[in-house]
Amino acid sequence: MARRGSVAVGVGAALVAGAAAGFLLERAVVRGRLVPEIEPVEVPLGSLEGEVSTLEGPQGTTIRVETYGPEDGPELVLSHGWVCTGRAWHEQVLRLSDRYRIVTYDQPGHGHSAGPDSGVYDLDLLGDTLAQVLDRCTRRDSVVVAGHSLGGMTLLNAVRRHPARVRDRLAGAVLLSTTSSARADRLTLEWGIRAVARLDRGIRRLVPTLRDPRVISSAERVWSSTSDLSFLIARWTAVGPEADPAIVAFTQQMALESGFDVVAGMVEAVLGVDEDAGLDCLVDVPTTLIVGPQDRLTPATLTRRMAQRSHAAVVELADVGHMSLLEAGEDTSEVLLRHLRGEVARSEDGRWELAGTGDVWRSVDPALAVAEEAG
Repeated sequence: MARRGSVAVGVGAALVAGAAAGFLLERAVVRGRLVPEIEPVEVPLGSLEGEVSTLEGPQGTTIRVETYGPEDGPELVLSHGWVCTGRAWHEQVLRLSDRYRIVTYDQPGHGHSAGPDSGVYDLDLLGDTLAQVLDRCTRRDSVVVAGHSLGGMTLLNAVRRHPARVRDRLAGAVLLSTTSSARADRLTLEWGIRAVARLDRGIRRLVPTLRDPRVISSAERVWSSTSDLSFLIARWTAVGPEADPAIVAFTQQMALESGFDVVAGMVEAVLGVDEDAGLDCLVDVPTTLIVGPQDRLTPATLTRRMAQRSHAAVVELADVGHMSLLEAGEDTSEVLLRHLRGEVARSEDGRWELAGTGDVWRSVDPALAVAEEAG
């Protein structure tokens, strides 16, 4: 048994060593060639500062919360994605905080929030955290909640497990670039989270090794280093081909602010996500799903599948990748604004739809879309 443990740690260390070698190689090959210069802007991404407070969260976590806007304004709670931070919602805070009370927070282990005492991350931990944010950082009125990527999975978990504390308080829900299921036994092969999920068994075997303190210690030194290679990885995986380099750099920065422990710790939860029941809990809640056709991590087919089950409205944003909240900041904010104003209604066939949807968005009938793909 001891030999197996040594071998496992050796494998993990080899992975870290390989990553380190890659970082050295990219200095010679990548720097100055593929990474563009970032143009200065008037309000740099992530620079907006709110009222900072600290919340004692579940399982020994300490959660950093930031609030913006008038205290008596209609409330909007925003839950960010994997290896991002609450400041990923920069564009929405910029456009909406003059009229609305906005609450953002760093998920456990992300940004300035401490992880659980156990070191074990799962969606229940994140769902419990969102419930506590709603309990302690908002008024007891109705609230609109939006979740991006892992934040969307967090919201689905919270509405399923905390109906009175979360679902019953929702005036609206917006799920951006996310999925309710990535189980390999339920999904067909394609690029994105579903393709990676087919490696589920091997990843599950590797996760305990990645959690070993000796591996984490070595990985942290690599993970926390600024790298042109990580910029390229962010550009290839997280955004569409037309994305502003500043968005790529900001996405990279947020990832580097999250420790390797949460990177490794959330792998199993993300690739094993099974929150379809959370969609059922949103059937009677005004809900919109947002996705970009260039999303490589949670492709649009997953969004259409979710819409079929939840009767949610679907908005597809042209030329947008996974970081829809940044790549299409204005359009995403407009969707949130419609929910805050109550401009969401049932269509004749019982689905939710945004009132006055313009030509900027491509509205999709999920049933027709799925039928076309099957054909």
